Amino acid sequence: MQSKRYIWAILLVLSIALVAGCTGTTEKTVAKNDTVTVDYIGMFDNGTIFDTSIESVARESGIYDEYLTYEPITFTAGAGDVIEGFDDAVIGMKLNESKNVTISPDLAYGDYDPSLIQPVNMTDLLANNITPHVNDTLYYGMQPVTVYAIPNNTTVLIDFNYPLAGKTLHYQIMVRNITSASSS
Repeated sequence: MQSKRYIWAILLVLSIALVAGCTGTTEKTVAKNDTVTVDYIGMFDNGTIFDTSIESVARESGIYDEYLTYEPITFTAGAGDVIEGFDDAVIGMKLNESKNVTISPDLAYGDYDPSLIQPVNMTDLLANNITPHVNDTLYYGMQPVTVYAIPNNTTVLIDFNYPLAGKTLHYQIMVRNITSASSS
């Protein structure tokens, strides 16, 4: 009779432990369609920081812009809200995990395409109060473009490639929050 009580006591303790979650922890990980919030630091091959969500890093690296808001970004994992390589990198990351990833141009902003350097009439720019200078970044609609060259007084060559096209990008990603798609 005593051994039956002993077995029941063990079963009771195991049941309580299971219900209380004492048998192990399940870490939250990012799955496709989860809403994820991350901090990030983006760098080129030479270590130069080109973008970050962290204000102190922006200030220290000399890229701080008073008109930008520095805060973690939130997006739906796997939905194409961010570049493909960044999207792929967060899948499987754990809450509070930090990870360094290298993203090739084909998974970032694509290859650089020389055919996207197009002539624009200087008059059109001047009519919009734009005096172009080589290497200036201008906005053509909402798209950033670069003044590639000014071969004469009537023509400006504009590079319509996205400024990060053709570049391998390195990111340090830190997961700050995960909201499971199944719980939303």
